[in-house]
Amino acid sequence: MSDISFNVESPEPWQRVIKVAVTRAEYDRQYQQRLTSAVRGHQRPGFRKGKTPKAIVEKELGGRLRAETFEALVPQAYRAAVIEHRILPITEPALENLVFEDDQDLSFDLRVEVRPEVTAVNYEGLPVKERKVEVTDAEVDEVVERLRDSRSFFEAVDRPAAEGDQIALDLAPRKEDGSLDEDKRLAGQELILGGEQNLPAFNEALAGVEAGQEREIEIEYPAEYPNADMAGRTVTFLCSVTDVKQKVLPEVDDAFASQLEEGQTLLELRGKIRESLETEAKKRAAQELDDQILDQLVGRNEVPVPPSMVESWLRSGVQDLHQRNQQTGQPNSDEQEAQYREAARPVAERQIKGLFLLESVRRQEELEVTDEDIEDKIVSVAGENGFDVEKYREYVQQGEEKDRIRHGLEERKTYDFLLSRAEVEIVDADAEISAQAAEDEG
Repeated sequence: MSDISFNVESPEPWQRVIKVAVTRAEYDRQYQQRLTSAVRGHQRPGFRKGKTPKAIVEKELGGRLRAETFEALVPQAYRAAVIEHRILPITEPALENLVFEDDQDLSFDLRVEVRPEVTAVNYEGLPVKERKVEVTDAEVDEVVERLRDSRSFFEAVDRPAAEGDQIALDLAPRKEDGSLDEDKRLAGQELILGGEQNLPAFNEALAGVEAGQEREIEIEYPAEYPNADMAGRTVTFLCSVTDVKQKVLPEVDDAFASQLEEGQTLLELRGKIRESLETEAKKRAAQELDDQILDQLVGRNEVPVPPSMVESWLRSGVQDLHQRNQQTGQPNSDEQEAQYREAARPVAERQIKGLFLLESVRRQEELEVTDEDIEDKIVSVAGENGFDVEKYREYVQQGEEKDRIRHGLEERKTYDFLLSRAEVEIVDADAEISAQAAEDEG
């Protein structure tokens, strides 16, 4: 490719600029090839196919053929540069600084982003704090109460309504002339008095109400109220209370425990709850260790981050944000997206830096995941989820699941290696554990 030359510059660790020069002779040669091919296939009234004079064909198609010649030269030069300089692009090339004048050589730049070459240093002896795993009786009691609440029921009472009671009522809005709009009456509505999801006016007006009573409530709906028909309006409702019911909680005894699992005693239930809480606490403690390892690793190493990777991370988060808005009926807004991007950018940069550094540690320490490791994980996942092992193994082999499992095992093996070399301080279960600053390098 002596007629096509290039050199590669690195203005940033994550960027390559391929500066391409094409001799006019090479450009003209490729253009003439296209023109000759076009003549052979050209058909014009008064001439047999392929016999139209080249000058006529060039007059008709020359502009398009010149553009096609240039468009073919760009990827040709790009592929050659990528191969020769072993470039691993993570973005499509951007064409810049095009010089394309009559009878002159052709030149242009191709700018791409690449994964920077990262070599992790100073990753031995990272200082981290490991939280003791303790489950208190109060934490077990809290879970028992939630289970108890899930088995609660409401029964009618003959007294004024108190906070936490369930009130059944019919709602009829008043028209502008003060008459009831029976067409819009809402019968059989229920609410929990004092509930956070209630409009405050309902909680205030219905406190102390009894079955058979009526109350008038004026509601000023906020402008951002989800129901567009009510947003910004002031409506008066006549509330006719039909029932007041109080919540009844079951006794916490063996009979209650047996309702949750036949034959189970209260002591056994509390033991299972404690075991489950301990498992979750161990997971949280392990995640805290990983987070501290990553913070320390990032703090001790300068890592250039390709902007396109940050943008891809943020774009994925914005898509998740829009999906959540759709599910909750909230509108998307440019302001919300801008706030999300500003808050999430440091997180994205940290995650990407961590990814590069973990890969570097794994490479330097020659940490590998074997087929046996993957097989053990397949068996483990199948057992935890009740999958048929053979069917799950087949599923893993057919799709991207095997790569996902391998990546997860590689990451876990790298964290375990760094933890095995870390300076670990055991702290109390309720100790404050914050991200370690870069200066805590030990």
